[in-house]
Amino acid sequence: MKKIVIEVLYPEYNNLYGDRGNCEYLNKKLSLAGYDVEIIETSLFDEPAFVNNPVDFLLIGPCQEKHQFNEFEQLKKYADAIKDRIDNGGVILATGNAFELFGQYIENGDGKSTECLGFYPYYAKQFTKLRYNDCSVGEFENMQIVGFKNLLSHSYGENPYPFLNMKKGCGMNPDSKIEGIHHNNLFATYHTGPILPLNPQFTDYLICLVDKEYTPVYLEFEKQAYDSRLKELLK
Repeated sequence: MKKIVIEVLYPEYNNLYGDRGNCEYLNKKLSLAGYDVEIIETSLFDEPAFVNNPVDFLLIGPCQEKHQFNEFEQLKKYADAIKDRIDNGGVILATGNAFELFGQYIENGDGKSTECLGFYPYYAKQFTKLRYNDCSVGEFENMQIVGFKNLLSHSYGENPYPFLNMKKGCGMNPDSKIEGIHHNNLFATYHTGPILPLNPQFTDYLICLVDKEYTPVYLEFEKQAYDSRLKELLK
């Protein structure tokens, strides 16, 4: 029996919009496929397991804006390890405002900026009032990826490695038709919802990155639910 290790960063904060479901769904799919799954939950002030140990999936979810900067301060300590993971093809899924972690900086409503990891040239600007909400559809390698966005910020600037070409809903900002980052096996996106249960075919894609011998398994009604949701969104 093959062992698969999933690490979830900062679950005490990164639990908005049901994105804890990404880990639970991934665990269920892998367990049904016969894998021995270990889940590591890393709290804010603990050293992440991936820094010194093998981790197959690294999951980073969305958090409230008041916690975002505290998380960034902790993750900056491990910038070299994160960059090394990206460069060497380790799977990372970052959802919601965790996407902003990999850009240059975040500018808040008062015009003050907080430095991020700076791996990619885009930056984020927060709003001061209303949140942006939409249900979105984006295309990735002939897959239609459905999701939900609830944002207090948009991102701007260059994006050399876009994840999604948007078919419905906004991209990095309302004037953009590209969304997220796909670089090696880093997948960062504003989509929440959670993205993996909403998109079983994309979940299988990620698992195959870890184990090419994986044979997809399906939970009852998951494909039917995906087809129904996609049809509704593309009306």
